[in-house]
Amino acid sequence: MEKVTTKALEKLLVTARSTPQGPDAARIQEAVFKALLDATVYAHVPIEPAPPGRMRFIQFVRPDNGQTVLPFFSDRAQAEQPQRKGVSIVAMSGRQLFELTQGATLMLNPNLDMVALYPPEIVALLEGKELGYFAKHTLEEDVPVGACLPSVPTSDLDLALRGLFEEEQTVRAAYLVEIHREDEYAEVFLLVTIVAASSHHERLLQLVTLALKMRSTNLELPLSISFVEPGEPLPKVCHAGVQFFGR
Repeated sequence: MEKVTTKALEKLLVTARSTPQGPDAARIQEAVFKALLDATVYAHVPIEPAPPGRMRFIQFVRPDNGQTVLPFFSDRAQAEQPQRKGVSIVAMSGRQLFELTQGATLMLNPNLDMVALYPPEIVALLEGKELGYFAKHTLEEDVPVGACLPSVPTSDLDLALRGLFEEEQTVRAAYLVEIHREDEYAEVFLLVTIVAASSHHERLLQLVTLALKMRSTNLELPLSISFVEPGEPLPKVCHAGVQFFGR
């Protein structure tokens, strides 16, 4: 594979940071992930030597959700800030790093981009597959909506997500409903509401996106994802749909 220079990777990252949500953002995101495999990346390791045949990386606990992540950086300057005692910097291709750290959750440029990559996503990248793309939107509470059972086929969606949630013990329940906005936008979309603790929301959102991408799920309506904390009241719209997963 042709090596991706640090300058070329940084150009992609700058573009990704400034591109509004939408098809262009999805395309650039995939270009960044593909470039990471053949670019030189940097990670932290302890100065003390590891046991023969092994390599140890330094990780940290995220203050926002308590998850342990392994940081890596797209350029050496970021890896050097801040400098820490007892820490050395190693350089290797993104592909090598992903292969060496399989099973860990990685985070690209934690002081800037804060892009988390979970183990199933790492496997997909190594296999040359796309991760899929999601955009974040906020639906104001005062927006009038109608809700009903899905009017389009959703069996592929149900199977993909049910299989994922059966493996994810953090998911308590999941609901599917069709939403009709009754304002000037008049949008119609499917809404999946997942009951899970907030510390798992980011990971679940990315794994849902990956699961749907891997199964090439073709939906006749756009799909949105929302979350509810266990013990919180279920949004009223969910009662107009169907619960397709629960434990």
